[in-house]
Amino acid sequence: MSGLKKFVIWIVLLVVGYHGLNYVKVHTSGDIVTYKRFAKSLMDNDYTTVRQLSDPGLAEQLAAMRAERNKQFSDGRILFSYHEVVSQYHTRDGKTAHLIVDQVTRMDSGGRMGFWGDRGVRIRHRAELSYENHVWKVKSFSDPVMQ
Repeated sequence: MSGLKKFVIWIVLLVVGYHGLNYVKVHTSGDIVTYKRFAKSLMDNDYTTVRQLSDPGLAEQLAAMRAERNKQFSDGRILFSYHEVVSQYHTRDGKTAHLIVDQVTRMDSGGRMGFWGDRGVRIRHRAELSYENHVWKVKSFSDPVMQ
């Protein structure tokens, strides 16, 4: 192999490794893991877990909007969901995190069967989490249903 070809291969591997490490670093940070558990519990109507991961007042407010939130997924079978972190900001002291995350849910509305489904629902979430007693808690949360 020529020297230029080896150099290009190494550059490509370094770029892929850098982006892979960054992805793992972002998606395994404590605030993102807490947010993902919170969002999944909210989607699954598991308000016991929502209460554990957030302030009690916020959990009650979200529970009151349960029916309206479920309408977004009423016309199909949910195959899977994933999260795209749009923005992650921590305050200087590291005790507050501000997140903007797109929750993407792939659905099968009865037409075409397959792994990817025939429809995607993208919902933008904004959340503020605080770090208290070595635990991340959701302090505020908004999605299109709440606006």
